[in-house]
Amino acid sequence: MLQHKKMIGSLLLIATLTGCAGAGPKQTGGQLIGGAAGALAGAQFGKGKGQLVGVALGALAGSYLGGTIGHQMDERDKELAQQTMQSTLERAPDNQVSTWRNPNNNHSGQFQVTRTQELPNQNMVCRDYVNTVTIDGQQEKVHGRACRDVRDTRAHWKIQN
Repeated sequence: MLQHKKMIGSLLLIATLTGCAGAGPKQTGGQLIGGAAGALAGAQFGKGKGQLVGVALGALAGSYLGGTIGHQMDERDKELAQQTMQSTLERAPDNQVSTWRNPNNNHSGQFQVTRTQELPNQNMVCRDYVNTVTIDGQQEKVHGRACRDVRDTRAHWKIQN
């Protein structure tokens, strides 16, 4: 448990430091909240070192999402976006667009895998993607890459930098 607290503290410090460079208070706050929420969500998976990896990845992904567009998204938006991302990474063929829409505020998004690369020597599969979110008519696009160990039955995708 002490390792958990140290890991979360370190990740929140990183989020704070990176969020302060040229960021406004909403972006920094979004990074902190997103990082903390991601860390808590990541802690729900795995045991031992696997759980620490979940905490770290959750915090980093949450911090990133929180800093870029997450501060404008409500909890339901984030939940819909996360579900769409996970199911698309796991099941959709390349170039198929998956969408979500929150009927409460008309926020929407789409997620599309643009390329899949298998790395058999590393037991990994990686997928390049475009994640688009539209809030109040403003569209934000994030290009990224997510990878997972093909032996992982829980399908833990890790966002790559």
